Amino acid sequence: MRWDKLRTFYYVAKFGSFTKAAQHLCVAQPAISRQVSDLEHRIGHPLFKRLPKGLVLTEQGQLLFQSAEKMCALSELALTQIENDQIEPHGDLRIGANVGHVDTWLYTVIPDFLKRYPTINLSILSKDGHLDVESLGIHVALQPFRHDQTDLVQNLLTRWSRRLYASREYLEQYGLPKTVEDLAHHRLIAFGSEPIHLFDNIDWHLKLSSNNKTIQKPYLCVNSIRSLFHLGNQGFGIISFSQESILLKDSNLIEVLPEIAGPNFDIYFTYPVQLKGIKKIQVLEDYLQSYVKEHHRKYVSPPFESKAGLATAHSSLLEKSNAA
Repeated sequence: MRWDKLRTFYYVAKFGSFTKAAQHLCVAQPAISRQVSDLEHRIGHPLFKRLPKGLVLTEQGQLLFQSAEKMCALSELALTQIENDQIEPHGDLRIGANVGHVDTWLYTVIPDFLKRYPTINLSILSKDGHLDVESLGIHVALQPFRHDQTDLVQNLLTRWSRRLYASREYLEQYGLPKTVEDLAHHRLIAFGSEPIHLFDNIDWHLKLSSNNKTIQKPYLCVNSIRSLFHLGNQGFGIISFSQESILLKDSNLIEVLPEIAGPNFDIYFTYPVQLKGIKKIQVLEDYLQSYVKEHHRKYVSPPFESKAGLATAHSSLLEKSNAA
């Protein structure tokens, strides 16, 4: 049995589509269909049920897919091990991460990595929800710990701590909240109830004014971390945001109720256990861990250095709030 036909069958079964398999393998769709038909003729059984909604494996197809999957995994491992023997790490490296993580952090980290390792061809997949490295065809996933994935190496990479922020313009117009109860009279911006984010209690600040008894109706909802930042920065309301984010550095945001700590969100560097020891994955993890140690800390520099700084801004706003 020819390996190329078995490999083609594997990707058609994996994607459940001739078209998607053809796109992945960069082969014309008629050639994909012909190879699968030849394989079915060779075996003497149909491998797929052609249904209106797509392809479904037959009993014989399921048996063949199980074997093909193992063979493809071993083939991929052999290729990566051969690449690993090279002096310089190189080749394709595919990373998956949450959309918000890519938009607010990873994009600032990757450029220097590529300068250090120019022979690595990097691809980044941003996706909301959990990341399945096998089905997505990625080598590394930056995500919360997966208790349901025992075949993954999962090393803690970073911890993000949520705090409350608002722009100076907003606080000048609506006043500085001095207690959590004051938040009931403020415009809170939330992520929303859509179940696409990876973290529990992402809208924790909506419960503060009632001591976690009820949920305050948000002034505005947007299911994008970067959009939350921009809306807060432009004075639309109070947001929950990670205190370690580099976006705060040049922003117009001031921390409010700094004594109130929000939830912590942990991100792990995860990859299949069979890829342990692969050099290009090792250098990526080492680089990210080193970057986190050097740069990942609470941003405390004043947003308005040219004016009075964060401490003066807090003081003047507090005086204004007291006077009101």
